[in-house]
Amino acid sequence: MSTLIEYTQIELLTLSGPEYRRVSTAPPRPPTEDEIPIIDLSSIDGDIEDRKGIASKIRSAAENTGFFYVKNHGIAEELIQNALSQAQTFFNQPDEKKELVSSKRSKLSDGWHGLGTTQVNKTETRDRKETFSVRYNPRNDPTIPDPESLLKDSRFSYGGDELKWQGTSHLPGFRETTIEFYQRRLALARKMVRIFALALDMPENYFDEVTTHPGADGLYVHYPGTDEDREDDKADVDVGIGSHTDIQCLTLLWQDMSGGLQVLSVSDEWLDAAPIAGTLVVNIGDFLQRLSNNRFKSTVHRVYNRHSSSRYSMPFFLGFNPDSVCKVVPSCVDEEHPALYAPISCGKVSLASQSAGTFFWQDY
Repeated sequence: MSTLIEYTQIELLTLSGPEYRRVSTAPPRPPTEDEIPIIDLSSIDGDIEDRKGIASKIRSAAENTGFFYVKNHGIAEELIQNALSQAQTFFNQPDEKKELVSSKRSKLSDGWHGLGTTQVNKTETRDRKETFSVRYNPRNDPTIPDPESLLKDSRFSYGGDELKWQGTSHLPGFRETTIEFYQRRLALARKMVRIFALALDMPENYFDEVTTHPGADGLYVHYPGTDEDREDDKADVDVGIGSHTDIQCLTLLWQDMSGGLQVLSVSDEWLDAAPIAGTLVVNIGDFLQRLSNNRFKSTVHRVYNRHSSSRYSMPFFLGFNPDSVCKVVPSCVDEEHPALYAPISCGKVSLASQSAGTFFWQDY
């Protein structure tokens, strides 16, 4: 006997206004290998044919659910664990210490966002998490020969905000580890965007010029454990972070073994993107869906923490240079598939996302 699947509707906040999506009310199920595959990056620094092989697998994942795991990604496990330790140390401080680096004190909205201060989906509860965010600064980018020229450019909001480091100077190694972990993820994200170019049947350097000084954000995220004695903790609508899509190009996510990440399948069912040791989760953002003319999927996802212990995650979001203008990739347009989107200013989108309350670092 077949089971009748029931659906509800969720509202998503987008730059063009609210959108509505049908979702199953059934509990999350495990994904199939095709829905969220594991892709090996061990040959990403090999020859072009090796990278084309990776690109072929990523193309299939991007056209399906838009989520996949990567293993052998090149970021040392020791560095990941050091970063996690720093995140735990930071969040274990009393609030008055974390207030020293509050995003409310920062002109760049950098630093600490307290518990319940964000709400990525207005039709669900406030996000039950706290974050520490680090925005792109050319001084922390080894590929920039003259970072001071970018810092002086009035078009950019890079750098110039030492508040978060001054306010964490009492935490040994916090700044050094956080910056190193940021740099390693930035390097990997740039490699990944080259693979995405190949997956779109373009030269692998196609996006290089728009990722030289990108909008790129690294986060530490803490989801407190669920208190069984509190009724509001047990409510089904009490999300860690609400249903949403990511705005930028791509996301790299390290998550601890707590679980809780849920991804919407092409059949509108929630999939349990369970943690797999030694992997990162990668997903497509709205920008990449736009540039691919909807070939690649920017997929709805959310997080619940139903454990009594804390959940930690460390996402990284890669966008494009704020002074760049991006349009649909030529390989995705022909007589039967005209461009669905006009060219767009990457910097204006980032500003619009901030004013709409949909910062791309409010995630995972």
